[in-house]
Amino acid sequence: MDVRIDNLSFAYTSRPVLAGVNADVPSGHVTAVIGPNGAGKSTLLRLMLGVLTPTAGAVLLGGRPVAGVPVAERARVIAYIPQRGEVAFPFSAREVVRLGRYAAGAGAAEVDAALAAVGLAERADEPFGVLSAGQQQRVTVARALAQLAGRDASVLLCDEPVSAMDPAHTLRTMGLLADHARGGGTVVVVLHDLSLVLRFASRVLALGDDGAAIAEGPTATTLTPTTLRRAFGIEFKALLDGDHLAAFVPVS
Repeated sequence: MDVRIDNLSFAYTSRPVLAGVNADVPSGHVTAVIGPNGAGKSTLLRLMLGVLTPTAGAVLLGGRPVAGVPVAERARVIAYIPQRGEVAFPFSAREVVRLGRYAAGAGAAEVDAALAAVGLAERADEPFGVLSAGQQQRVTVARALAQLAGRDASVLLCDEPVSAMDPAHTLRTMGLLADHARGGGTVVVVLHDLSLVLRFASRVLALGDDGAAIAEGPTATTLTPTTLRRAFGIEFKALLDGDHLAAFVPVS
């Protein structure tokens, strides 16, 4: 399901957070959102989710303003992975993942499959609160996967989903997001690790500290030292692995 960000602006009281952002977010791609702290990346995901109302412009979901899509319908086609998974009650990991099936209906097989995908099948009956931060985040990822299971036309919004994970589970989780895109889904992920952007994202949206879009498009042509300098205010050097661009390193 294609998403269009159309001249999107948002402000908390008088402080602008996003300023006239335009971007295409097509299905079948992982789109990475990068930018400095406070650039509006998390706010952008909440606007795409429809829980915030734009000051101007719109987010179009399959050509429809997302804010006008009924909540129950949104819950069937859009899943959100926050920076930190929080659960107020002593639910087990399985029960937390099962919450993702609320709008779609019963789905024990989908819940079990999602837990297995993130490597937590053997911890499914343990309380969410006793799991490590990285394991809790993997449960949150599993909940989103279970929510969208069986839906090719769906949108997965991820706000720094691997920030608490070790390297092995970081790669496993990013692979799951890429698999969702290859299956026809739309994936938007906020990332600070530029090596992960290079490895897993086929498109990039770069925001500046003024909330405006600096660049957007295919990763190969958009993620450049010039774009990074404009976004973060420092110089970057590209590192090659043979003929392959492997990483960007800040040099000042």
